[in-house]
Amino acid sequence: MEIEVIIPWGSNGNLGEAYNRLMRDCVKDWVCFIDHDILNLNPDWYHLICGAVKRVGHKAGWITGTTNAIACTNQLRTDAPKGHDIIEHMAFAKKVYKENGDRLIQIDPDDTTKIGCLQLFSGFMIVTHKKAWEKVGGFKNGFLGVDNEYCKALKNNGFDLYTLPGLYMYHTYKIKSQWKGM
Repeated sequence: MEIEVIIPWGSNGNLGEAYNRLMRDCVKDWVCFIDHDILNLNPDWYHLICGAVKRVGHKAGWITGTTNAIACTNQLRTDAPKGHDIIEHMAFAKKVYKENGDRLIQIDPDDTTKIGCLQLFSGFMIVTHKKAWEKVGGFKNGFLGVDNEYCKALKNNGFDLYTLPGLYMYHTYKIKSQWKGM
């Protein structure tokens, strides 16, 4: 099994357009879109997503991991280190992997007590496939919210949504302000 791994970006800032261009031109079947400000701390991360795809197949519309800084509670690790010491985050990723391994959690899109936020998933990591993308009509144009809209479209078209709680990634977007003016 091969999953394309792509960091989507477009010079015009239209993330939805970038996702759609990449899906159309570069993806044969499965893709893992990751944000530019994510650090995969688990050396086995690619094998974890491949294993998940093999187990759930094309009924999955989105498979994702967890992170330290995201609005969606399905992906947020509230027990993650609060600081920005990468060694602490690496140790946490190892701990989370030891506790969860390759376990998959299917998110029930109709149970708002589990959802806990307005959007089901945020797009720091999107593992999806071309058939799902085609069925829902792709991503909407724009920047903010294109991931949330895609997730809703998947849910509304009967695709399953999953998290890999053993796959923790450090999300650096909270420290951008510290770099300004340098």
